Amino acid sequence: MTDSAATLDMPSDRPKSSIWRLVLPLMVAEIVGSLELTMIYAAMRSLISDFGSASAAGWLITSFMLSSAAGAALFGRLGDLLGRRRILLAVLIISTIGSVLSAVTRDLGWLIVGRAMQGAAGAIVPLCFGIVREHADPRQVPFGISLLAVAASLSSATGLVIGGAIIDLADWSMIFKVTAAMGAIAVVCIAVFVQRDRAWNPGAVRDDLLGGLLFIPAAIGLLLAIDNMGRSGWSDPMTLVYIAVAVISLVAWVWRELSVPNPLLQVRLLARPEIGWANACYVALALGAFQGGQIMALFGQQLPETGAGLGLSATAAGFLLLPANIITAMSYPFVARLVERHGPRLIGSIGFLLIIIGFGSLILWNDGAALVMTLLVIQSIGLGIVYVTLQIVIVSAAPADRVSEATGMMTVIRATAMAIGAQTVATLLSGGGHHGGGAVRFPAQADYITVFLFVCGTGLAGVLLARMLPRRLAAIVQTH
Repeated sequence: MTDSAATLDMPSDRPKSSIWRLVLPLMVAEIVGSLELTMIYAAMRSLISDFGSASAAGWLITSFMLSSAAGAALFGRLGDLLGRRRILLAVLIISTIGSVLSAVTRDLGWLIVGRAMQGAAGAIVPLCFGIVREHADPRQVPFGISLLAVAASLSSATGLVIGGAIIDLADWSMIFKVTAAMGAIAVVCIAVFVQRDRAWNPGAVRDDLLGGLLFIPAAIGLLLAIDNMGRSGWSDPMTLVYIAVAVISLVAWVWRELSVPNPLLQVRLLARPEIGWANACYVALALGAFQGGQIMALFGQQLPETGAGLGLSATAAGFLLLPANIITAMSYPFVARLVERHGPRLIGSIGFLLIIIGFGSLILWNDGAALVMTLLVIQSIGLGIVYVTLQIVIVSAAPADRVSEATGMMTVIRATAMAIGAQTVATLLSGGGHHGGGAVRFPAQADYITVFLFVCGTGLAGVLLARMLPRRLAAIVQTH
């Protein structure tokens, strides 16, 4: 097909409902996933105090990201096969149970288990994208995607503020009680307001369920290698063992998915230039700029007498990113139109450049809350531009019956890269610093500078990768 509308369209019996009626309940589900990710950032200072180091507390973020990768891969594809609404409800229920478990335990091990269950919410984005692609008018798909991005951005911003207020007034367990309540609300919204969909090919679930999970040892091995490297160095035997496990598992996963006739996860989708290069850009974005919440929530709350930080309350630290995320969210529909008019290559490159400008400036100027807030606006706008651009590219390029799978693979790659980035940042922030009492160690100013440089480096890689994106969005649909 050469007509974009025909290419993007789904079965002819699809209801032509209002885009707002379709997207609003999905936005509630996306809010849950964003809150589960970002609210814990506000608790990082308390978690470091309770569990002893940034590296230990960082596993509460890493476990969520790793589970998000697994959930996005498995549940995203199951949604394509068995019905996206049905699987979305299952994902929300699992993540809500994880919130309840995290709310009632003080043991780090069980808390990591609860966070891993919450990570099933990583499949919310691909499932929601698939529902929009399936039910929305083709001309409204980019706008629908931008609305979902608005919900994710605004909830991320308010999540930091709400989490900060909770930390100032109660303790970190209340964060999980809030996400449990929000999860229950989202289940009701999806069950009541989202219409039933149909399965595509349930037989593939039986054919290759194992293949959909083989990448998990690769991600775990890489994360353990990063964590062990921070403590013992690259030459430590266990670091090398973890790297070997990661490489062998990754090769086995790719071989499995390429060799079976009906794979659960179609790795060949990544061979499409539009999808492959967009995911490469996502790696750069997730490794660096997506770590801004974790970095700045801790930097904002850390007391200056420990060697770095602004000494703000948890609530005030949450406000550091609030203006940035609100401004960025409001620009998402505008960004979607820019992508349609000027093409993904130019718009994506501009976004990465803004990230470099924002974090590069933080290297030189980071001693005042107002100035830091201004620089965060610059980098956040850049992050939002790239975020929306890549989503539009992938959704437009994916076959109609594999939209949730393609966006699920996107979320797998993004979540895995975010987990690696989170552990990398936690390791870099644990490099030196000031003992805050007992065995607690807070990062030094030099550690933050190193992290800012790390984000700038990933932004530079993103600029180079963005040059491989299509010049025009229309060229994508005309080739499929």
